Amino acid sequence: MNNSTGVLSCVGGHGDDQPDSNSVWLSIVLGGLSMLAKETGITVFLLNVAYDVYRNWASLKKTILDVRWSEETHQFGRRVSRVLLSMGVLLAVRLALLQGSLPRFSQQDNPTAFHPSLYVRLLTFCYLAAFNWWLLLCPATLSHDWQMGSIPLVTSISDPRNLLTFIAFFAALLFVYRGLLDCEVIEISIINWQHCLVLV
Repeated sequence: MNNSTGVLSCVGGHGDDQPDSNSVWLSIVLGGLSMLAKETGITVFLLNVAYDVYRNWASLKKTILDVRWSEETHQFGRRVSRVLLSMGVLLAVRLALLQGSLPRFSQQDNPTAFHPSLYVRLLTFCYLAAFNWWLLLCPATLSHDWQMGSIPLVTSISDPRNLLTFIAFFAALLFVYRGLLDCEVIEISIINWQHCLVLV
């Protein structure tokens, strides 16, 4: 549910050329459902803001250089304010549901975090990031409970799962590089969110 509502939040909030108020609120509600399903759903809000900055970089850059706000920049500011304020409120609600404390995990819940070797923890956490990205793109092997070693530790560099880690981080670097190139161009070509997911 976390992955599904997270993707829907991103697509719902950025489906139009300039999202209207309804699509922003739809994105916030879906992001809230994602966050209530799992703590990591909070990243959806930050991803939406980052993507909105990317899509509006030309007008933001012009506003910064001219020191004058356009109507498009005002709309951007209102959207980002709504998303960040909603994120703060939903985070407070999530913490209230946990009675003010952060979640506590045992070794059974998260064996990677309790492993004595930093090397194994680093390889496994990098793989888990790549695996979660893959689940976002292709949620074929979902589970309601990823504990008790359901994903074995990555204990050596020769583990074939490191190939997925390398591909995921290389793709992320390419996305960042492409984003930086696009930000330098006066006319930013808007890439459809679904096409980005298909390319990976």
